[in-house]
Amino acid sequence: MHAKKPRRRLPRVAAAAVAATATLLGLIATAGPSSAAADEVLLSYNKPAQASTSQNDGSCWECTPDKALDNDPASRWATSPEGGWVDPGWFYVDLGATADISRVVLQWDPAYAVNYQIQVSDDAQNWETVHENTDGPGYREDIAVTGTGRYVRMYGTERSNGYGYSLWEFQVYGTGGSPETPPPLPPDPSDPPELVWSDEFDGPAGATPDPAKWSADPGNGRNNELQMYTDNENTTMDGNGSLVIESRREETPGSACPPDPLSGSTTCQYTSGRINTYGKFDFTYGRVEARIQVASTRGMWPAFWMLGSDFYSEGRPWPYTGEIDIMEHVGHEPNTVHSTLHAPAYNGAGGHGNSYELPEPASADFHVYAVEWDSQGMVFTVDDQVVHTVDRAELERTVGPWVFDHDFFIILNTAVGGDWPGPPDGSTVFPQQMRVDYVRVYQ
Repeated sequence: MHAKKPRRRLPRVAAAAVAATATLLGLIATAGPSSAAADEVLLSYNKPAQASTSQNDGSCWECTPDKALDNDPASRWATSPEGGWVDPGWFYVDLGATADISRVVLQWDPAYAVNYQIQVSDDAQNWETVHENTDGPGYREDIAVTGTGRYVRMYGTERSNGYGYSLWEFQVYGTGGSPETPPPLPPDPSDPPELVWSDEFDGPAGATPDPAKWSADPGNGRNNELQMYTDNENTTMDGNGSLVIESRREETPGSACPPDPLSGSTTCQYTSGRINTYGKFDFTYGRVEARIQVASTRGMWPAFWMLGSDFYSEGRPWPYTGEIDIMEHVGHEPNTVHSTLHAPAYNGAGGHGNSYELPEPASADFHVYAVEWDSQGMVFTVDDQVVHTVDRAELERTVGPWVFDHDFFIILNTAVGGDWPGPPDGSTVFPQQMRVDYVRVYQ
């Protein structure tokens, strides 16, 4: 029987690395621009808007002007491709009353304006330019301006590429107007954080996961995976303090999967397990950690990750929910583990993450995989060694919007095959077991 690590308070990991990257779970305060007025407030939230055109199709569904003002960085406004994307393209907000404008924030999609003006107006007819940019960098632009008006407009005259214009967020700050206060962010974790949820998997051999904490998630996988997830038949306690997710080569009658390269059959040839905490434990921010010994052979894809709870609660599609991959491993890279973020502007093969090379195969022993997460960023670690540091402000300036200020739930699973690991081959050994010593959350 392996020894469990004791419960602990959240460690301050790798202080030198944190200092070098200038962020770790609220240790760094993100300051606004030096020109920001002390009494300015967000004036544009939930206000009516107009645009030159808007898109609503399979590439950008309901990308209407209001989506740039809803304080939701996973939704956006985009100009319509009908008739061809053309210049000029514009977007304006009605602040409800005359306001003194001090700052405008634009969070661009890759379809951004290279050349544009920020304009103000009292009547949405006669416009005064208060800022002009002839070499726009895209991503997040935080612009100090001085102007007075009821309406504020972005007027684009040169596009960055062959597409149109698109904004995840258009935020106007200042005084006056008729502002509506957006919902506050959830509170950051306390200091020091305390253990708020855990599963130590101490049940008897053969017992299934605690139904008060976990739900089985049976059915087909995604990403051209070849397994069928069962209703906890592959997910049981070993009686020695671990949860075991076992992947087997066994046919599931009546099931449909992509063709198995070994047999050519489209009947699922593999079974495995997937469980999650949705509806039982959904949370925002904290340290999330698990001590895991992964399954590792060609074609295996074990993971410890989180998905936005709005995937189920609101039926919101991926990647708009956000995804936090604390640990992923693919069997043909035996020593490598990966930590990645996915969002509408960066997902799939373009996810924002990093990899870590262990000194031995990841399947040789247990390792503690963790993320520390608050409103200003995340730090991913393996055995307290920093793998990937995400500073929210830097992400927004260089990659795309941060979409991680809402509830997520935890997922444990092992996939077989799929786009990333590829399928099993003649060298693959079954059954394979991912063992989980514990999962703990500190806030």
